[in-house]
Amino acid sequence: MTRFILVRKALRDVRGATIGIGLTAFVIALVDMLVFPAYKETLKNFDLGSVMKGFLGEAGSFATLEGYLTGEFFSWVPLLMIIGAIIGGTAALAGEESDGTMDLLLAQPVTRTRLVLEKAAGLLLAVTAMALVSLPGFALGAVFGSLTDHLGQVWPAVVNMLPVTFLFLTLSLWASAALPTRGAAAAAATGAAVLTYFLNLLGASVSWLDMPRKLSPFYWSDASRILLHGFDWLRAGALLALAALFLALAVWSFERRDLAPGAREWSVRSLLAARLPHRRPTGEPRRVAKPI
Repeated sequence: MTRFILVRKALRDVRGATIGIGLTAFVIALVDMLVFPAYKETLKNFDLGSVMKGFLGEAGSFATLEGYLTGEFFSWVPLLMIIGAIIGGTAALAGEESDGTMDLLLAQPVTRTRLVLEKAAGLLLAVTAMALVSLPGFALGAVFGSLTDHLGQVWPAVVNMLPVTFLFLTLSLWASAALPTRGAAAAAATGAAVLTYFLNLLGASVSWLDMPRKLSPFYWSDASRILLHGFDWLRAGALLALAALFLALAVWSFERRDLAPGAREWSVRSLLAARLPHRRPTGEPRRVAKPI
């Protein structure tokens, strides 16, 4: 049982976020499936405008179940999961260090590589639970909303939320291992998520952003495409491969991290000073070692 103690610790550390985000996803899935049949006709005349086309992806209209679920569930529930992943990923390494508990963990018979991998495994299980809890909500809503024929479209889209969430989870782990503080890691991971999200959103309506948009992981995890055409193994595999790369970088960076007890005082200036070679002040005599 002690073999996976770090997995259980990682799960325990994010249990609040896991339960909260999971229940939120469950309730939204249930309500969306119950509400859609009543508002289907009204939504035919609903105009989002060209700026908001990114919310619907390939679905194109709120009047279809694919477009409705893309806009009301899959456009922002993955963001909640990514927020939970960033919270857990930044706490896993830099957070433990700033709390002064990292030394206690590494005092046990555990290598740094094992610590990163087991913490990552626990967090991957947590975000998977966040996503899968929505499936009973979709199922109940489909039964009472007479939409059971569409459940075969929904569950692949739920699974499709995981690769992009795993990507930002491992990115936050790498930032937590490579940057001095948890705050810096959270800022980097959150900034990357926000920037790429709006790049994909605006790229759907701004012509000169069409090519840069394809650099966004949200473009490659478009839920409307999955709802319309089924699960895309190639796109999911590419995101998972990139997530594996970030996990490998997290292990590499943590192996080389100079751990400090307690919180670090950090600024951009101090980080640059640590990276630049030391230079003697002008006029200071050069010191020569005396022969023994």
